[in-house]
Order: sequence, then C-alpha cells, then structure tokens
Amino acid sequence: MGKYYLVLDIGGTKTTGALFSEDGKPVDDYFYVAKSRTYQGEEAVYQNSKGVLDHIIGYFGLSMDEVLGIGVGGPGPLNVEKGIIIYAPMMGWYDFPVVDRLKQDFGKPVIMDNDGNLGALAEQRCGLGKGLNNVLYMTVSTGCGGGAVINKEIYHGKNDGAAEFGHICIEPEGRSCPCGGKGCLEMYASGTAMKRQMMEDLKSGVKSAAFEAVGYDPNRIEGRYLTEAAEKGDPYALEFYRKEGYYLGCGLSVLFNVLDPELFVLGGGVVKARKYFHEEMMKQLRRRTNIEIPEERVQYSRMNDHVVLYGAYYLIREYLEK
Repeated sequence: MGKYYLVLDIGGTKTTGALFSEDGKPVDDYFYVAKSRTYQGEEAVYQNSKGVLDHIIGYFGLSMDEVLGIGVGGPGPLNVEKGIIIYAPMMGWYDFPVVDRLKQDFGKPVIMDNDGNLGALAEQRCGLGKGLNNVLYMTVSTGCGGGAVINKEIYHGKNDGAAEFGHICIEPEGRSCPCGGKGCLEMYASGTAMKRQMMEDLKSGVKSAAFEAVGYDPNRIEGRYLTEAAEKGDPYALEFYRKEGYYLGCGLSVLFNVLDPELFVLGGGVVKARKYFHEEMMKQLRRRTNIEIPEERVQYSRMNDHVVLYGAYYLIREYLEK
C-alpha cells in the first residue's frame, strides 16, 4: 500500500471519517459515519470521535507507518494555532485540546480547522470554485456556518473568528440568539429555526399538508414534511420557503457588499429544497446590492455531506508540504 491521510469531520449530529490517497481521492469511496455522542460528556464525545478513526484504520488494515497525518474539521469557535475547541456546548467541550489528544493517541501530525472554513477550502481547491481566488461557503443545516477563502487561503481573522455568517444581523431587534445578539441569520434561516417556526405555526392553528403528515403532532415535525408539502403545491409550505429565500438573500447581500466574492457556495441539508427558495433569495440579493450578480456566482455544493472531509484532506496535506 501507499501513503494516506486520515480525515475526520466532527459534527453535532454525526461524526464522519475517511481515508484519502495522496492524490486526494477517498479510498474505495468509503465513508464511515457514527452518531455523535452529544451531551454525554467531553470524554465520551472524544472517544467516539477517536473511534471513527480507529474504525477506518481497522477497516483498511492500516499500519500507522502508512498514515502521513490527520486532518480534522470541528465545530467552532476554536483556536487553530493551539488546536483547541474553545466552546462546543453540545460536546461538553470547553478549551478542549482535540489536536494534542489525537497526536498522543495516534502519534501522527494533526491539524484542525473550523468545518465551515474547510468547506470553503474544499470548494476552492477541487469544487465549484477550483482555481478562483476568492470563494465563500455557507452551510445551512442545524445552524448556519461559514468559511472564506481569500487570495486562495483560509481567512481566519485576528482571533479565528472570521466568517461566522450565521451571526450576520438581518433583524436588529429580532429574535434573541445564544451568541448574545439579536436577529442573527441563524435564528431565521437554519434548520433549527425553521423547525421552531413550524412548531409555533402548528400550535397556533395553521393548516398545512406538512402538519397533516405528522398528525398535527409538533414533536414529529421534520423538514422533509415541509418539502413534501411544497412538492404538492401546499400554500403554507411554498410561502415558508419563500421566506427562507428572503432571509438567505438578506444575509448574502451583506457578504457580497463587503467582500464581493467571485463565487458563493451554499451547502447543508436545507439547500436540498433550493428550488422553492432560490428565486426569492436571488431577488433579495440583487435588490440589496449595487453590483451585478449573475446566477453562476451563487451555486450549490456538489460535495455536500463530504465537503468538510475534502477540506480536511487539503488542510493536512498542505500543512505537511510547508
């Protein structure tokens, strides 16, 4: 066998691992997914994450001599230089030294970055933005995370706090956000926000095929029922997605006005329903900017669930090549 890179994407819902060849291909297209052990304590979450790498090593029958290094995508905020996740309440991680722990357990070079940053890196290195200088990426799923590649390098900001797109303010006196602010994009456009709004609407007596599908039980609400209702032409579902487009367009307009990227890539579970919100999103984006924005400047990731793993591969490979 040749030499390989182990890559890991630690998420709030699931943790995924893979083995990449030196030329950037996932070996056998094999991705191992484990449910994240959130809210079970910092050590349980770490051991679960480590276990994903252990599984990959066992699955391929690797010796550690064949592993060049480990690239990791983690939840933010984090300290990239020290390899510490500063604050991840679902994991029970506060100033948790992920990189040092993995170095101790595997004896290999390890580097970690924010999952949003790795999404942007992957899109610029081998995805829709390949060869471009400036690419922004935002995932719209449980939350709204982001990443920025400026002049072909991840832009971290002074304190590794750049590209927190989910905390762009779109309603100055709007909903309170756990970050301490009000009206953050994440509180309106994320999957979590959408589910919360659907529950409120159901409880207030709104009628929809999305609610009929769950027997009007708020505890059974899932985004897929909203999409299924939209496919049937349900007025509530179609208007709900129009509002999703409105919120996303407001958020994207801020980023285009400030950074004017060559390409903006959207990923995450929510964007699978893009045909219902894309038109309104682009309408609001163009309405709120003074630059020309053709359709091709806003695209949807084709790597989606694996984009962070591709970014982790480029992160560790380029780190070791320096």
